[in-house]
Amino acid sequence: MQNWILREALSEGEEKGLASYSGLLRHLLFHRGVKDEAGAEKFLSPNYETDFHDPFLILNMEKAVERILSAVSSEEKIVIYGDYDCDGIPGSAILSDFFKKIKYENFYVYIPHRHKEGYGLNIPAIEKFGADNVKLLITVDNGITNVAEVDRANEIGIDVIITDHHLPQEKVPKAFAILNSKQAEDNYPYDMLCGAGVAFKLVQALLRTRLRKGAALSVREEFNIPAGWEKWLLDLAGISTIADMVPLTGENRLFDYYGLKVLK
Repeated sequence: MQNWILREALSEGEEKGLASYSGLLRHLLFHRGVKDEAGAEKFLSPNYETDFHDPFLILNMEKAVERILSAVSSEEKIVIYGDYDCDGIPGSAILSDFFKKIKYENFYVYIPHRHKEGYGLNIPAIEKFGADNVKLLITVDNGITNVAEVDRANEIGIDVIITDHHLPQEKVPKAFAILNSKQAEDNYPYDMLCGAGVAFKLVQALLRTRLRKGAALSVREEFNIPAGWEKWLLDLAGISTIADMVPLTGENRLFDYYGLKVLK
């Protein structure tokens, strides 16, 4: 049997801002930084249409999207290189589902062996991709520390787009584009996404962009993808958000709130 020890009781003024909620819920909300009923409503019932941030606010998003759609237009071989955990694998599935939805077949997913290859990119895999005529490599939940591996990919003609959420080190890879809101120069409003969360933001951006410059239709319109189709990917983003133990605040609450609905 457990005895729960609550933090200090709220003052009368502190309780007033959350008066319509029960005592315990007021206590829990307040100590999570929620001080009024408007904030509580947003915390408890996030809104898909208004609470997600514009994906193009992530540094380098436009550059990454244009390179991916250029590869699709040119039928270049793409590899999605995901981490082997319960963030990288669902994140890789999110991107895989996007390519399948637009009926693009010249890609494959590569998950490195945890014990034989270890975490992140590795040179033997890069060499294999070069021999396989891969032209674009997209990482999921890894890559931000792989300076030498990205250099080798550049040498053999493979562009690398890094999607990651781990802390950048002093020296970052010379990738074609890096999507990681923890970069010092990135002004994205929320920097605690998991790897699959970053992959989901990339899909959001891809759907809004034109496949070819000068085209009248967005990817969503050109491939007749229903509005809101990407919501069916939120189970994967939600599982990753919980499994990777990132804070359940901001957009992460959206991933899990709607991810649970998809799982039902």
